Parts: sequence; structure tokens; C-alpha cells
Amino acid sequence: MDSNAAATEQAPPTPAELQRAEQPRLARRLGVGGNVLITLSSISPASSVFILGGAALTTYGTGVFWAFVIAGVVSILIAFCYAELASAYPVSGGDYSLVTRALGPAFGVATFFISLVSLPLILAVFGLGVADYLGVAIAGLSPLGTGLIVVALATVTACFNIRANAWLTGVFLFIEFAALALLAVLGFISIERSPLTLLSPEFLDPSTNEMAPLALGGLLLAVTQGIFAYNGYGGAVYFSEETKNASRSIAKAVILSCVITVVAEVVPLTAILLGASSLPGLFGAELPVESFLAEQSGDVVSLVVLLAIALAIINAIIAIALQAGRLLYTAARDNALPAALSRPLSRVTSGSRVPIVATATMGIIALAACFIPMDVLLTATGSTVAFSYLFIALAALVNHRRKAVAGAYRMPLFPLPPIVAMLVILGIILSALLDPAQWLSLAISVGIVAAGFLYYVAYLRPRSGTHLVLLDAEEEAEAGLGGERHA
Repeated sequence: MDSNAAATEQAPPTPAELQRAEQPRLARRLGVGGNVLITLSSISPASSVFILGGAALTTYGTGVFWAFVIAGVVSILIAFCYAELASAYPVSGGDYSLVTRALGPAFGVATFFISLVSLPLILAVFGLGVADYLGVAIAGLSPLGTGLIVVALATVTACFNIRANAWLTGVFLFIEFAALALLAVLGFISIERSPLTLLSPEFLDPSTNEMAPLALGGLLLAVTQGIFAYNGYGGAVYFSEETKNASRSIAKAVILSCVITVVAEVVPLTAILLGASSLPGLFGAELPVESFLAEQSGDVVSLVVLLAIALAIINAIIAIALQAGRLLYTAARDNALPAALSRPLSRVTSGSRVPIVATATMGIIALAACFIPMDVLLTATGSTVAFSYLFIALAALVNHRRKAVAGAYRMPLFPLPPIVAMLVILGIILSALLDPAQWLSLAISVGIVAAGFLYYVAYLRPRSGTHLVLLDAEEEAEAGLGGERHA
């Protein structure tokens, strides 16, 4: 045997590895279905249709049909990238874990910074937005007070057993999909125009208040809106170490979550475009989807559906809180943080196998973020998704050339999925550069990425022997292939 190899085999474990070996691990208690339930809940297709879809209808008119279909294709290509990476590296931690292993620690830490900032801010955005929908039944709700209560309750719920959370989010998700199904039925039973009218994109020109052809640039911007509306299917990766046979199951969970989301959003939006009594009236409404719902079903049904959307948003907050806790726990377990922080944040409860300290910490950050004005929160999170997707696509492009583990998922049509995804994301970033209104959001995202690289170079790289210590190949194989030793 080579002397260097023998020395490597006999090297004593590092303090970080000893600490990790002694601690309880996340338990494998989810099947593919449970993972998909939580992931779909974090996406919240119903709130995407009402909020992002409604805003797109106002701005891009019938162009929403083509835009969301094209965005669906792009999203599925990105899902292929996630699926292959997650199958190769079945480790909790989301984008951070995948990018670290495929592109190296510098890109991984930059991705960690993106998620560390964006996840609690998104929790705050959703929490502050709940009052808009609960307000239809309870007048005078304070967005701040409501947001604080909802985020706090969601954080507590996220500290429960992962299987209990899967059941709970599943119940809320059923209500959410019932609301989407109602929208689709209302539109398709009262079709006012031929589907062929959707093939020529038109929008309501505010200068003339009449319908006009939508330019190609407008359609591309609408595609961007669609990509953001579908965002979240990669969240399945956060639960890799809690899903049975993860190296095979997570790929299925990612792709299923993406396909279900695309269908769940495209179908009701198409139904609304076909069933609205007047397209100018629909596009001119302040809240197009709510306006269509009230027109077709009346005030009572509309009230019930809006309350269902409030539940959908609360459900999304619970699911994202689960993801946020796994992100911080994984980074702490890897010693990507100072030791004084890593020790408590990497703890998992012995009974429920939940990273309670990490989950509660992210919840506290989200509670503090609720005091930030909504427009600032939206600006701070506006461009972060683009950089996350860009790193994932690049990671998939680089990683595909490595030898795959037996039974691991391999994306079809390689290298088309990552290349197309990268081109689209670069196009989104370019469009932001050309729009002065997006400069601040883009600058914040670039600053977050730069801070991640700087933190790695200045703090982690000089401490490479004790910090950022990843799972070894044997531990990753056990995590992915269904080992139950720690369950």
C-alpha cells in the first residue's frame, strides 16, 4: 500500500469529526410524498397565482400564458440540475451543500450567505403579507403584529417532528389546491373566448386604456416573473438526510415538485384568461385574480378562498422555517461558522431529531426582519434567486463530468439543461442591469455574494483544518442510500 495512503488512513479524526460522531443525527422519517408535501408548501402555488400571477396579468396581459409556459420549461431544466446534484450529494443544507461539493468551498460559502440572508427575509415578507388576506374576515389587522405572531407560531411548529410537519403542511396544501381547482373550474365552465386568442400576446396599454401587442422585451420580463413564481422546488434538497433512500428519492421529489407547481399555476391562470368576461376589465383591476373570483363566484365564496390563501401563506412560512433551520444546522455541523456558534447550532434533539436551536435562531432573525419596511425586504430579496440558480446550473455543468455513484440520477439532454438555465439567468441579470429600478436589488445581491467570498478567504480558508469539515464519502453514502444507523 502506498505510504501516503496509509498515513491518510491512520490520521486521527479532527475535533469537528469527533464532535459530529458523538451527536444525534437527523432521522430518516420522510418518504418521497412527505418531502413533496413540504416542498410544495414552501412554494405555495396558490399565493403565487394570486400575488405574482395577478401582478403579471396587470402588466403583461395575455402574455402571461406564454411566459408561464416558457418559464415552466426553464424551471424543469433547472430542476434536472438540482436532481442530479442532490442525487450525487444527498446531504441536508440545500443549495449550500450542493454548490460546496460541486464547485468548491468558496462558491459554497457565497451560496450559504445568499440563503442565510434570503430565507429569514422571505419569512418576514410572507408574515407581513398574511394580514392582507386575513383582513377580509378580521378588520383592522396590523401587518406587523400579524406577521410577528405568524412567524413565531410557524417557528415553534417547525421545531416539531419532521413527519408531523409533513402531515400538517399536507392538510394546508389540500386546502390550497382546492382553491386553485375552484379557479380553474370557474374559468373553464364560462369560457368567453377561443384559446387561440392566447397565442398572440396582448396587454392593456395604460396610455390608451386599450389592448395592444406585447413586445418581445415585455414577454421576456414576464418569463422572469414566471420563474420567480415557480421558485422553491429545490427546497426538497434541505431534507435529504430525513428522506429514505435520498440519493434516489430526492431527485424524484425535486422534479415532481417542479412539475406539479407548473401545472398548478398554468392551468388556473389559463382558465382565468379564457373565462374572464372582459380582458381589459381583468387587466385593469387592481387585483385581477381576486376580481375574477368575485365576479364568477360571489362575495361569500371569494371570502372563503381568500382565507384559504392566508392559510397557504402560513403553510409556506412553516415549510420555509423548516428549510432555514436545516440550512443553519448543516453549516454549523460543517463548522462553517465560528466554533462558539457551531456547537449549539449543530445540535439535534435526541427524541424528535430536530435542529431546534438552529431553527429557533433563524426564526428570531425573521422576527427581527418583520420590523424592516416591506419595500426594503422585497428589494433585498429580489435578485438573490437569480444568483442561487446560476450557481446551481454551473455546479451541475461541472459535476456531470465526474463519475456518477451507482444508481444516482443523471439528467436527460445534457448539457442542454444547465446551459439553457445559465443563459436565462444571465439574461435576467442583464435585464436588471438595464433597468435602473433594479440596480439597488442587484447591488444588494452582489454584495451578499461578495461578502460570502470574503468570509471564506479571510476566515475559513486559513482555518481549513478545523473549519468547513464536510461529511466524508462513507457518511454521504450512508445518508443517501438509506442507512438507518442513526434513525
